[in-house]
Amino acid sequence: MRKMLVFPLCLFLTLLLAGCGEKVVAWNGETEYYAHVTLAVDETNLYEYVDAVGHVFVGTVEKVEQNLVPDEPEYGEDDLSVYKIRVDKNIRGRLGSHVECAKHGGIRQDGTMLLLQSDNSVDTGLPEEGGQYIFLAYAGRDGRLLLSEFFDNRPYSDDLLQEYLDYCRHSAPSDGEK
Repeated sequence: MRKMLVFPLCLFLTLLLAGCGEKVVAWNGETEYYAHVTLAVDETNLYEYVDAVGHVFVGTVEKVEQNLVPDEPEYGEDDLSVYKIRVDKNIRGRLGSHVECAKHGGIRQDGTMLLLQSDNSVDTGLPEEGGQYIFLAYAGRDGRLLLSEFFDNRPYSDDLLQEYLDYCRHSAPSDGEK
């Protein structure tokens, strides 16, 4: 009888400890750009960019769930950081009071931040816990939210809010496909 209990107990403890691995890493001040992206919109034209995303909102990062990415990530599922965000104000689209969002980019085990770049723009950083930002997010078919490639670490200010309200009021469809 004891042997029958030992294996399930060991399996349970192994799975429990595997889920306790480090998922959040501190930034060491170093930044690298690991992926070059080409967008269907002009990322320097925020009127087009805002039109391409489904949601624009003011939010406060309540928790960084995960920001650890592999040393050599591919642009895809393995390079996502995950954030729990309190929605302070919906500007475009309707979200509940709390959302979970993913963003391409993160921090390697050595503390180096990995970000995206394009021909015309570079991502300037990742949202930080406790920070309030204006977020741009794409809504996936499965309902998950993916933060935009750029502009998601601009600290909230009343002036920035007015800019984004103007972008939303006068958004311009791009020539590319969404």
